Amino acid sequence: MSIVTLDEVKEHLRYDSDDNDPNLSIYIKAAENAVLTYVTDTFENNEYPDVFKQSVLLMVGMFDTDREPNKESVITDNYLPAPVRALLYPYRTPTVI
Repeated sequence: MSIVTLDEVKEHLRYDSDDNDPNLSIYIKAAENAVLTYVTDTFENNEYPDVFKQSVLLMVGMFDTDREPNKESVITDNYLPAPVRALLYPYRTPTVI
């Protein structure tokens, strides 16, 4: 079960055509994977809190805007962007190394 649909992403990004659907589908998978890898809590029947949807939408928007990240990008250093981490932090149990 996906956290967001392609139609939700297109509405969020204000896309009117289907031209970018293949890229958006890849971005959705990558964003959902990043979000679900970051959190440590588990959910029955994959029913995620609404902040998961917002987190994925933010990530997809960032992937779409920053197609080739550079040092000014918000996506750096193998970490989720700060706004996404802030939304997901309550669903993560920090680990000690």
